[in-house]
Amino acid sequence: MSESLGVSIVKVAGEWEVRGDQTLLNLERAVHQRYRWIRDLPLRMEAQYYSGPLFCEPAPAGWVIGNFDYLEIHTPLQHLRSGVIDAWIGCYPDVPAPDDPEFVCFHLTRLPAYLVVRADHPLLALGAAITLEDVKRYPSLALADGAFPRVQARLQDLGLWNLPQRMNRYSHQRWEGRVDVDLVVGYASAFTLHLFAAPQVILPVPLGLEVGDSLVVRREYAEHPRLLAVLADLALKASELARCHPDVTLPHDGSCWPS
Repeated sequence: MSESLGVSIVKVAGEWEVRGDQTLLNLERAVHQRYRWIRDLPLRMEAQYYSGPLFCEPAPAGWVIGNFDYLEIHTPLQHLRSGVIDAWIGCYPDVPAPDDPEFVCFHLTRLPAYLVVRADHPLLALGAAITLEDVKRYPSLALADGAFPRVQARLQDLGLWNLPQRMNRYSHQRWEGRVDVDLVVGYASAFTLHLFAAPQVILPVPLGLEVGDSLVVRREYAEHPRLLAVLADLALKASELARCHPDVTLPHDGSCWPS
């Protein structure tokens, strides 16, 4: 099949990569995607490593869910663009802008990001007197350059994000696990604190960084009845998350979504 479409498929660093002119392949994907939408066939949804279990377990009716292990935004956006997947729950603020010509975002949640350390970290001896300058004396986690460009820019502006982890797929050992065993400063939200093996302490140093969950779809399907149905399901789950976590807010009540 790949030869008939003029491409080859190779594995690079553990990831399958399509090489060659993908014009025919992408046309085929677009046809298959449209057929899924209009023929009520299962649609495909991906999400962030932490948000997939929150919003997609169990899977919304009529949807097939992915592995939730991308730790960058470029691959899922490319899969959306080419029709490999039909929706993606991305991590705000690293989602397409409102005027993006290809994609539409439906914002589900907002919540603050925190700096966290393990319970025996030396920083905690400073108590409430901890400052950002104190934090900057310790390594702070970072992903590959450009993985989440807006989050990266904010943290780098603060002098953080200086211990790169070379991974594009989520690995507990290489992310939360680094905070558990080293004197590394990590990041967390109400949705990710439970992922650490050891209890974490939130540092009293505000980041001024708001994160959240946003459903991203191709613009041509933004008003499709099947999309509106899954939005209603996700909005209910977002409301329940806001009820359970005091620092979680809802960007809107859905009134500005397509109707």
